[in-house]
Amino acid sequence: MIARTSLRLAAVAPIALGAVLVAGCGSSGGGGSSSSNVAAQVGSGTSNNSGNSSSGGTGVLDGIGHPVNVCALLPAATAASMSGEPITVAQEQDTPSYKIWSCDYTSADGTAGFTVDVLAMDAAAGFNGDVQTNSSIGAAKYTPVSGLGDKAFSSISGVEALFGNVSIDVANLNSDAASEAIIRALQPKL
Repeated sequence: MIARTSLRLAAVAPIALGAVLVAGCGSSGGGGSSSSNVAAQVGSGTSNNSGNSSSGGTGVLDGIGHPVNVCALLPAATAASMSGEPITVAQEQDTPSYKIWSCDYTSADGTAGFTVDVLAMDAAAGFNGDVQTNSSIGAAKYTPVSGLGDKAFSSISGVEALFGNVSIDVANLNSDAASEAIIRALQPKL
């Protein structure tokens, strides 16, 4: 009888643990917000009272508080003039469940292009992970960038900047100066 009870407990425990984890992931995070989240919300014009919106399901842990259409904020013609690339196509490639708002910019023939990503959920943690990864790989050519956001760096793949709990990443553009200019132009529009 003791063996059967232990076996049943062993079978039920993982299910109960899974239910607790799923319930925790779906919670509204009533544990308060960190100062970086508050700073990001103040800097982006949102407030703690924004709560969850019916259209985007965003909340306090989100650094922006609303969906972002990067392609609309930075049209292909603007991306072309800022990057010096023959960009004619801008295609939105969002991942709303992770609050990643992306635009792929390409030339008509597909031979040139770059991507702009805005990360609005746990961006500070993601940025720190990117710093750790890129700084530990010598081939990544990690270089801190001063004067851009709260923190920024360039690497072989592009330039990434953190603004509170929102990060902006310009990848696959050959010019760090153009990448920085695109980030500076996009950030106030968020």
